[in-house]
Amino acid sequence: TCALRSKQWYQRRVRGVPAALKTYATCPLHLLIYTSLQHVLHDHTPLKTAVPNACVSATFSSLSVILLTNPLDLVCTRMYNQKRNAYYSNVRECVQLTLEREGWRGFWKGTTANFLRTAPHMIITIYTWDWLRRRGLELQMMETDMGDS
Repeated sequence: TCALRSKQWYQRRVRGVPAALKTYATCPLHLLIYTSLQHVLHDHTPLKTAVPNACVSATFSSLSVILLTNPLDLVCTRMYNQKRNAYYSNVRECVQLTLEREGWRGFWKGTTANFLRTAPHMIITIYTWDWLRRRGLELQMMETDMGDS
């Protein structure tokens, strides 16, 4: 029973690892797309002020990342929610059956809900990150100016 408890403890701890790995992989992508869009919008549109620019950039950043990662989310969710290999015995089988039953479109099921959940979160998070970054640069410049005098 001790070995069984140990195995169950390990499985509960490892169960969330794929979601964490996806988060680690998508954060740099979010920031890259956000920053690139922010510069493009600032240079080529009337969106020069921080808040509207950040909202539009974060929204499109979220949309692009969701479109890229939704198939992975779908497979992970289906594997995670089944009871003891009831539907799929492995990831490959899940992908094959989804493709056979639902076609390519099946991998993007739930994209709208995912976007509606993620976009507001990303707008707030990325705008806060951007504000803190700009504030840090301002403080750094003030310290430099004070050191020069």
